[in-house]
Amino acid sequence: MITIYSTLERELKSKEFETLYSIVIAAYAHTEKEVWGDNYVRVKKKEYKTYVDNHQVLYAMIDHKIVGGVCFYKLKGDTWTFSLLGTDFNYGGKGIGRALVDSVEALVKQNKGQKIHIEVLKAKDIEVESKKLLHNWYLKLGYDFVKTVDVFTVYDNAEKWSKLRNPSEFDCYLKAL
Repeated sequence: MITIYSTLERELKSKEFETLYSIVIAAYAHTEKEVWGDNYVRVKKKEYKTYVDNHQVLYAMIDHKIVGGVCFYKLKGDTWTFSLLGTDFNYGGKGIGRALVDSVEALVKQNKGQKIHIEVLKAKDIEVESKKLLHNWYLKLGYDFVKTVDVFTVYDNAEKWSKLRNPSEFDCYLKAL
C-alpha cells in the first residue's frame, strides 16, 4: 500500500532524504538525457533540501521505504504547479506517480486552488519514448495539453540553458480542479 506524506506532517530522516533525493536525480537523469546529456544533476541537493524544509514536498512510502516524491507550490492567484516528480524505477507501475499527483491536487483544493499548470521539459525535434508516455499519462490524469514553448519563454536563464545538450522546449499542461 502506498502512503503519501507531506514534509509538514512527517519530517524526513536524513537517510530518507538521501533516498528521496537519489530517486529524483535518477528519474531526471534517465528521462532528460536528451536534454542535458549524461550525468546532469537536475536539482542541487541544497536546493532540494530547501523545498523539503519549506514543506513543498510530498513523498510516497511503501512498506516504510521511500519510493517517490514531488515538489509543489503556488504559482499565482488560484494556480499551482508541481515539479521534480520522481519515483523509484524498481516500483514502476504500482501507481506511485498517480498517488503523488492525486495528493498534490487534493492539497491544492484544500488551499482554495482551482488550477494546476505544469511544464514538461523535452528536447526539440527528438522523439523520446518516456516523454511520449508522460504526455499520454498526463492526458489520462485529466491534464489538457495547452502548448509547446521555447525554454526562454518560461525561464529567461541564459546560463542554465547554455548547458543544454540539444535545443529544448516545454510542453505545457493545465488541469482545472
